[in-house]
Amino acid sequence: MTGRHLVFGFCVLAMMAAVTVGVVAHLSVVKTMPADKSTVSEPPARVQVWFSQQPSPRVSRLDMKGPGGVVALGDLAVDRDTKSIAGAVADSLAPGSYTVTWRTAGDDGHVMRGTFTFAVNPAK
Repeated sequence: MTGRHLVFGFCVLAMMAAVTVGVVAHLSVVKTMPADKSTVSEPPARVQVWFSQQPSPRVSRLDMKGPGGVVALGDLAVDRDTKSIAGAVADSLAPGSYTVTWRTAGDDGHVMRGTFTFAVNPAK
């Protein structure tokens, strides 16, 4: 193997390591309830987000808005065993589109934010 091949091989390994570290460093959303971009016929009793890492209770938050504005959520439940945060839906939900905004931090301490949406369309 020539010196050029060794340098190339080292560069490839270094890039792969950097990508791997970047991928595992931040938490990501595994799933939501209701599912992102879904339409449900029954309004959910709670909203929940599962993550790839344990969420931080210190910075976790859930907010929800719908056709009538802010939707009240009950006390936030941070479950480090299931790696999720959840809030009970305190208000009745009218038909329409809803956006849930979440905030938490994972193992690396970086605060992450995101949203998911769903619609309520009662069966006729």
